[in-house]
Amino acid sequence: MEEILKVENLTKVYKVKAGFFRKKDFYALKGVSLNLKKGEILCIVGESGSGKSTLGKIILRLEKPTEGKVLYKDKDIFKWGKEYTRRVSVVFQDPRSSLNPRMKVKEILEEPLIVHRIKNRQEKITDALEKVHLEEELLEKRPLQLSGGQAQRVAIARAIILEPEIVVADEPTASLDVSIQEEILELFTELNKKGLSFIFITHDIRVVEKIADRVAVIYAGVLMELGKKEAVLKNPKHPYTMFLLENVPVKHPRERRKELKIEEEEYEIPDKGCPFYPRCSYATDECKKIFRRVDLNGRFVACNLY
Repeated sequence: MEEILKVENLTKVYKVKAGFFRKKDFYALKGVSLNLKKGEILCIVGESGSGKSTLGKIILRLEKPTEGKVLYKDKDIFKWGKEYTRRVSVVFQDPRSSLNPRMKVKEILEEPLIVHRIKNRQEKITDALEKVHLEEELLEKRPLQLSGGQAQRVAIARAIILEPEIVVADEPTASLDVSIQEEILELFTELNKKGLSFIFITHDIRVVEKIADRVAVIYAGVLMELGKKEAVLKNPKHPYTMFLLENVPVKHPRERRKELKIEEEEYEIPDKGCPFYPRCSYATDECKKIFRRVDLNGRFVACNLY
């Protein structure tokens, strides 16, 4: 498949307080490289604070990287003009906060069309509503008058109304009831089959199982593993991926698997070596100093076990 977005050695550093009048560097991302292929769903998975949302913000140009770059069609995204926001769109986690409560649904959907001076706006609005399976009678309602599922469908309609190539979806089902989550995931799959590419950010492995083509596993700003969904989930290579899979909630207590022997406590992320080694049951002294990035038959793994 054609590569349409490429992340190259992306690093993002923030200055955080380290005492009175002192600050230290906090690495939200450390040398992350990956790509998105046309027509695929790439899931970025990791625990809260892993850096996955920071990656999404940089791709959306809401943040600038400290080092590295993101290329859209071989051109640095920060050298694109307003056209980039038409080609790359976003669906946020909570539609209640991402939709203007003072605006009617019609105004919410019409706004990006006005900004980009698109004609036939009513036709575009009707088409977007059809794609997300909403009735036109909702156009005169405001977000607070909608259910959670309806509000998220409006957010998705807004994201696709300019007919983008890529949608960055940042935890778009996290704030929804389980039954509604299923419907929204089916909608994303349906839109993907029509040619839309997705970068889907989630902490939930179960979401990855349902919709991903490929999965990138991130921990403490480091890309730990990247590969096809089936390969990563059925035969995880990195201990952190194993940890995520072993701790997926199950439907019934008898289905619980033996968890990795990791004590429940806070771990400080080390400045050197593999960030996961304080929690890793496979760690060696080498892991405290360095970690290797290797290619295993098309599967990227950042681990000294290989």
